[in-house]
Amino acid sequence: MTDEEIMKDRAKSYGDAKVSFQGIANLWTNYIDYNIEPHEVAIMMALLKINRIKTAEGDSLKDSFQDARNYLTLAEGLKNGE
Repeated sequence: MTDEEIMKDRAKSYGDAKVSFQGIANLWTNYIDYNIEPHEVAIMMALLKINRIKTAEGDSLKDSFQDARNYLTLAEGLKNGE
């Protein structure tokens, strides 16, 4: 499955990334009282996956690498206004 196919599949499951990540950004902003942008949510989610790569094995390792790539792809698109 290509990155684009994965992104479309995730959109079917979780909705539009921009809307979803804006909601997360709003929650995090309110919680820490510091403005977070949607693309920053995606970057921090990628960092979470990168941290998991340190200890993951097997399918979990493969999934963590794929998820990190997907989050960074989302971050780039959100940062560029896509």
